[in-house]
Amino acid sequence: MQKSRSRKLNTSLLSRLQNVECPDTTYISEKFPIVMKKGKGIYVQDVDNNKYIDFTACFGVLALGHRPQTTLQAIRKQSAKLIHGMGDVHPTEAKINLLELIAKITPYANPKSLLSQSGGDAIESAIKTAMLATKRFQFLSFSGGYHGLQFAPLALNHRQDFIHGFEPWLFNKSVAIPFPAFSDDETFLESQQLKNIHQLYPESVVLNLLEDELKKKVYAALVLEPIQGRGGKRSFTPDFLKTCKQLCTQYGTLLIFDEIYTGFGRTGEMFALQHCNVTPDLLCLGKAMGGGLPISLCVGDIMDVWGKSKGEARQTQTFLGHPLACAVAFETIKTIQKQLPNFQKELVKIDAEFLKFKHNMQKEGLYTRFPFVIRGKGFMKGLWFYKSDAAFCVPLMEQLLNHGFIVLPEGERADVLSFTPPLIIKAEHFNKIFKTIFQLLKNTV
Repeated sequence: MQKSRSRKLNTSLLSRLQNVECPDTTYISEKFPIVMKKGKGIYVQDVDNNKYIDFTACFGVLALGHRPQTTLQAIRKQSAKLIHGMGDVHPTEAKINLLELIAKITPYANPKSLLSQSGGDAIESAIKTAMLATKRFQFLSFSGGYHGLQFAPLALNHRQDFIHGFEPWLFNKSVAIPFPAFSDDETFLESQQLKNIHQLYPESVVLNLLEDELKKKVYAALVLEPIQGRGGKRSFTPDFLKTCKQLCTQYGTLLIFDEIYTGFGRTGEMFALQHCNVTPDLLCLGKAMGGGLPISLCVGDIMDVWGKSKGEARQTQTFLGHPLACAVAFETIKTIQKQLPNFQKELVKIDAEFLKFKHNMQKEGLYTRFPFVIRGKGFMKGLWFYKSDAAFCVPLMEQLLNHGFIVLPEGERADVLSFTPPLIIKAEHFNKIFKTIFQLLKNTV
């Protein structure tokens, strides 16, 4: 049996945190979380000196791992010259270099970007741009989507645990379309057995619902994640996304891809849009782009709708175009571009580990007790235990933490075990965690 890890200093520090932090911020239980002390590559060490493999990349941010040389060298070089700039007033070369690189790698004829700090900020930039472009002020999204918790992106979220208490402010700003169940999904084939657990909407029904809304011609944009992150690694098919694009174009509504999570190699390609060959009107990017520093942007070829600056920008921040973040982002993107072929080769082996895990579960009879679907793509996958009780993956997450693995549960029912590790991870690390998951499930009464 795994020896329980020391939590003495973790417990003490978390107790101090509870005294000073908003109680709705950090989830704390008897065995969760840890207080991080340091990290290197795919590994994290807590304040009690316990070591963990990070299968989250800290919400998908650390594509190159913890404290990669790319980030450290860029910080040293830029901080020796200039750390903070003046956002929308006096630009820096670091900002210009980054925006030129973004223009080069995104699929637009006349790409221009609006920089910001967080993913939610980028979504807000896209929302404002869509309003200016269409003169419409309502939005469409898909259930389960997560686009940030600032007020503008929060309007796209329809989970009660996120919007509770703010409903009057959000009223009538957006409509959520049900997420489609695609015919090749194992769970769709068992829909009759699952009707008391999940409400499944066939793809054709969802497209009809979407077109019915678009026909009203009141929506500025449809906002979606090609693969839902917090929603539980649910993916749209290429054909579905192509139809969404066609319908949006037909009815004068913009299509916005939220690739804050899926961008920069996370799905095995530089951007998830490459899997479906669909170019959205606006693309929102963040997370991995900054190499661990806070930076995001919205890019597209319709940014001229903002008009030319007269000295007072309508969408800016004190830290817009932060030179340190821009310099790190530039070097991070270049490194991901260079290393992507190597990451793709390792993905073949990682995908094989997922299939081997499923085979072992079936061979030992555990799959019958804990049936699951492998969701997602590339370095953004999840195990959906679709017949489990709600919150099934929460105690599993806590047990895995005690065994040296950092993972997160996802989905509205917390029944998806998520894997979004640094892109530098190897198949052998997945082999280790799958062996542990197998034993934990085997020992479950």
